[in-house]
Amino acid sequence: MAFSLLFVFVLFNAATFAQSTDIDNPTVVMQSTVQGKHPGNTEEAVVYYYTFTAGPGVLKVTTDQKSGGIIANPKLSWELTDASFNNLESDDLDQAGTLERKVKEIKLTKKQKVILKVGVAEDVNLFKLQFTGAVSFTPPKTGNEDIPEISGDTTTQSTQQICMPRNGVIIMTMKDGKKAKVDLSKVQKIEIK
Repeated sequence: MAFSLLFVFVLFNAATFAQSTDIDNPTVVMQSTVQGKHPGNTEEAVVYYYTFTAGPGVLKVTTDQKSGGIIANPKLSWELTDASFNNLESDDLDQAGTLERKVKEIKLTKKQKVILKVGVAEDVNLFKLQFTGAVSFTPPKTGNEDIPEISGDTTTQSTQQICMPRNGVIIMTMKDGKKAKVDLSKVQKIEIK
């Protein structure tokens, strides 16, 4: 049982820091801050996608970025859309050499799933977006949550979707100090019993 709980904990923490470049499979935001930098393996800008639930009310987005090189437009850009990819708000940051901060407030009329698209230029050393106000960091409902319960003699089971990266290695340290590795690129399905 302890191993199962450790495995779930590791998966959720791994998912928190994963950054998806797939528009159809955005990273589910599970905390109030998203941060990162350009991966450095290409000279082209990289686009990351995130999703969370926001509204109704005012969603405050605080954006910080630090980049090197010369000033170019933009170094960092972001766009917040609804689930149908209709623009709700966007911003560009272009300061080079120093930390730049911008704050935007977005009025949302209803609770909804939102998609965050973040464009990161090659010389961005750090970006951070913080979300406060009308925001929820539980995975947005997709319509698949109403899975029927399976009843046994005295137990009830339900299924919960686990968001995890598609590649990388999970390293688990057991109570006896031994380490176990799981290559996520070879995982098809995870079941916790």
